[in-house]
This record gives sequence, C-alpha cells and structure tokens, in this order.
Amino acid sequence: MSPFTIRPYRLEDMDAVYAAADESRDHIAKWMGWMTPDYTRKDAERWVEHAVASWASGLSYEHLIIDAENGSIVGSCGLNHLNRVNGVCNLGYWVRASRLGEGAARQAALLLRDFGFGTVGLNRLEIVVAVGNPYSRKVAESTGAVYEGILRLRLMVGEISHDSHMYAFLNPAAKVAEAG
Repeated sequence: MSPFTIRPYRLEDMDAVYAAADESRDHIAKWMGWMTPDYTRKDAERWVEHAVASWASGLSYEHLIIDAENGSIVGSCGLNHLNRVNGVCNLGYWVRASRLGEGAARQAALLLRDFGFGTVGLNRLEIVVAVGNPYSRKVAESTGAVYEGILRLRLMVGEISHDSHMYAFLNPAAKVAEAG
C-alpha cells in the first residue's frame, strides 16, 4: 500500500487544514499567493467551504493529501481552473513543512492524474511551476509529466508575475485529430 492517498475536503477538516498551512508558511508563501503573512484560521475555513462547494458543483476537485497509515493531513492538491470545453485543467499541490521529501506530492499528482483522466474525463492536466521553484519542478519531473518549456509571465503569486515551467499529462485515451 502506498503511504499516501488523497480525498476530497470535508467541513470538519478546517482546524487540521489551518494547522498544516500555518506550519508551512515559510516554504509555501513564495509560491502560493493565498499564503499571506496575515493568513488566519478564518481564511482556512473559507477555503475548505469553497473546496467542498466547488467539488459539489464540478468547478474544481480539491483534495487533501492524507497519510494512509494514520489519517493525518500531509498537504493539499487539486484539479482546478477547469476548461471543460477543451478538457484541460491545472494540477497543483503543496506539502506541509514537516512532511517534505517523503514523496507525498509525487503520489498525490499521480493519483490526481488518474482521477482527472478516469473520473473527470479530461484530456490534459497542466502543472505550472514558477521558475525558481526547484522542489515543485522535481515533483513534476518525477511523475513523468512531459516538459513543454517556459511560458513568460504565466503565473501570478500575489502581485508578482513569474515565468513558469509548463509540464503536462496527456490522456492516452483522448481522441486526437490526425495530422494533415
């Protein structure tokens, strides 16, 4: 059994989500615009409520990364910014500070890939990594996502624009137009 699994957010996760985010301020704030110096439990509450509602409406599929052995929250991941017309979305992840380097983000990305293709029926899942974020880049590369290059000013973190590495998973079952 894999040491990590994923599951949708639940309203009762609010305190544990806040604790994981609060513990991780220093290493995620540079890459996640929602993590501000004044991030509070109320912010976590709003996020969990949003995640639950977005799942129910099919707007996004946010998950928690869970330690399969003890059920604790290791981080968060999700499929968001869905473009259902083209079957494309963003795949993102973060891991709490005390659980870095254990393979949780890699496992979560692979589970999300399978969920996105198998359950949601998407064709393309994009992992957008700010230039200068070697840890997220390492995760994307370790999953086998295809590197497609650097996109200029592709990612906003707070008020700062970043050039970004683009990785993608492509659904092998997608219907593809013939060349020509």
